[in-house]
Amino acid sequence: MTLRSVVAGLVLTALGVILLALSHDLRGWDRALAEGDGGFERRPAGARWSASSWLPGDPVRDALAVEDDLRLRRAVQAYAIAAGMTPGLDNGARQARTRAAAEIALADVTASGSSTQASQAGNLLGVLVATADRAPDAAATEDRAGETFGTAIRADPENADAKYNLELILRRIRVVGVREGPANGAGNRGDSRRGAGSGAPGSGY
Repeated sequence: MTLRSVVAGLVLTALGVILLALSHDLRGWDRALAEGDGGFERRPAGARWSASSWLPGDPVRDALAVEDDLRLRRAVQAYAIAAGMTPGLDNGARQARTRAAAEIALADVTASGSSTQASQAGNLLGVLVATADRAPDAAATEDRAGETFGTAIRADPENADAKYNLELILRRIRVVGVREGPANGAGNRGDSRRGAGSGAPGSGY
């Protein structure tokens, strides 16, 4: 056996190992996403999306742009946890921290995700804003929610949830404007509203 044949055999063996590892990692991430999504359906707070990769540096994760998908999933998870919380015995302090963390996660996807991802995250962010404690400044809160829904719609004009939620917030502003009267300036806010968003599960907050 010549040196050339030995080297060729080693190269073929290495390629076989790499292909085996690549196949393993591809199946691993496909399974991790599916199992994580199933866990989210059963219990959002307990869902996990992780895979044990064989290739160093997990190149499959990068090639499949899994990180973007994970960022969206974890942001939606943060939203689901925050939306389901009640004020509790600490006068809402833990709830406020959880909602703030969810808003940050959703805003990150809105800024860096694909158009569809940004739209879904933007819609959920708008829902969190719209359902927050609006006592200090209800008008400003509703303005921000409307703008967020509008941004989501611009990212994905097909986002029906964001369109529906934007219409809800505009109706609320119009009703408040009628009740308060034009002297408060509330009646004109609906005309200048800009919004953004789309997504599930945030339809009809």
